[in-house]
Amino acid sequence: MITVTAIYTAPVKSLALQQPETVHVGFRGVAEDRRFYLVNSQGKLLTQRQMGKLVQVKADYSSGCLVEPDSIEPESLRLTFPNGDTCQGPVTRGRGIGTVIWDRRVKGHLIEGIWHEALSQFCGEPVQLVASDDSGQAFDEFPVSIVSEASLQRLTEEAAGQTAFEVNFTGARFRPNFLLEGCQPHEEDSWLSGVIQLGNELRLQPIMPDPRCSIVSQNPATGERDVDTLRLIMGYRPSPRNAYFGVYAIVENPGTVSVGDEVKLLRAKR
Repeated sequence: MITVTAIYTAPVKSLALQQPETVHVGFRGVAEDRRFYLVNSQGKLLTQRQMGKLVQVKADYSSGCLVEPDSIEPESLRLTFPNGDTCQGPVTRGRGIGTVIWDRRVKGHLIEGIWHEALSQFCGEPVQLVASDDSGQAFDEFPVSIVSEASLQRLTEEAAGQTAFEVNFTGARFRPNFLLEGCQPHEEDSWLSGVIQLGNELRLQPIMPDPRCSIVSQNPATGERDVDTLRLIMGYRPSPRNAYFGVYAIVENPGTVSVGDEVKLLRAKR
């Protein structure tokens, strides 16, 4: 039986991952995933690709809620830096901004307050925090990504004897929304153009292999480059275009998913 063994989200794109036990997935993915992103002094997207150590910063986000019939808890964010310093407060939107993310122009608003100073100090250059106007805008190519434990184990076996130190590849390095167990290595590739169900409601259409970038060659805890993961993937999964690992999916039917939920293949590739 195939099950969901971990769920990964990042309230701020490229910062440390969270592992919630349960998420709701809408047509644009998990609403709390990549709700915010960073831009540099030129207003261009800043990610782990340019600054690996961003993964050392933890973000905790609350979208706000009704706590009493006449009392609303405001939307808030807390950032925790590796030295233990934190900055937190309500999310106050300022000037509008447009940012190119994977050839899409995403509209958002700069967040006013302490965030600019804290992030700029950590990064050593001017950095600003942006909230996308709509949830689910700041994903890469598609709203959901999937990787199996068996594929990670296959890559770990491939690395044996080829790296200067022992490597155990984990889901955190690949930052999928859903990590699955109970599969054969790269079984997720066979689901392309089919439909899978996670839990009782969520139905996904795996749409294409996930083309990996330099982030997978960075240590998921420090952001420092440690293993030429792209070379390892291409060594046993050669492709003329990219190092593919895991799959992207679109949402056919929204739903709630929890760790431990069963994954079923509803429709095979046509």
